[in-house]
Amino acid sequence: MILPAIGTSPLSKTNVKTWFYWVIFPIHRLFLGFYFRAILIEGIEHLPLEGPLILAPKHFSRWDPLLVGLLSVEPLRFMANANQFEGVQGWMIERLGAFPVDLAKPGISSLRCTIELLKEGRKVVLFPEGGIVRSQVLRSLKPGLARLVLQAESLAKFSESVPVVPIALRYEPGAFFRAKVYIQIQPPLYSRQFEGERDRDRADRFTEALERSLREGLTHIGAEKSLQPDSE
Repeated sequence: MILPAIGTSPLSKTNVKTWFYWVIFPIHRLFLGFYFRAILIEGIEHLPLEGPLILAPKHFSRWDPLLVGLLSVEPLRFMANANQFEGVQGWMIERLGAFPVDLAKPGISSLRCTIELLKEGRKVVLFPEGGIVRSQVLRSLKPGLARLVLQAESLAKFSESVPVVPIALRYEPGAFFRAKVYIQIQPPLYSRQFEGERDRDRADRFTEALERSLREGLTHIGAEKSLQPDSE
């Protein structure tokens, strides 16, 4: 298992409960290493070493946020459906870095929270499929993530485009005990690649590029999987 880091930055007082995260951090890594038969990560070189970053993984399982967390030694922030913030589960995921969004009616508060996190130089995880999709096949993406990125950059007036890193995830044979997990990190996308067009057209092109990259990553995983013996 590869456990890389993607940089460090100071924690905001309004962010993750630092003590809780650092208590859970080593336990979470050890547990994942026990629960899954293997966690294979490729494309580490595509992760920027510093500055704000958006990670855009395929979303198949509730395990996804924990697995994406292996890519960082600092707390990641996750946008999660508001209905997940109830009871003990809500208490835990909030302290591990999640912040709520009403997927039925996403509001300005989610955008504002994302902007603040990026301005702090944080790493934010946004699932472009909008929720868990119980299929290893990528669902066609809507432009929500791309629009959020464009709006955040416009309002925050970043000096440079915020990198958006597509991450293909696959569980073999599924998200079960002793399954294999494949994580393929794709090259980052930047909004500046789609300049010179109306915002709506830019968001559509951005979304198409993100979907294409995720599909390429999943195809690569499929090719790698076919070359590995079942007994591995």
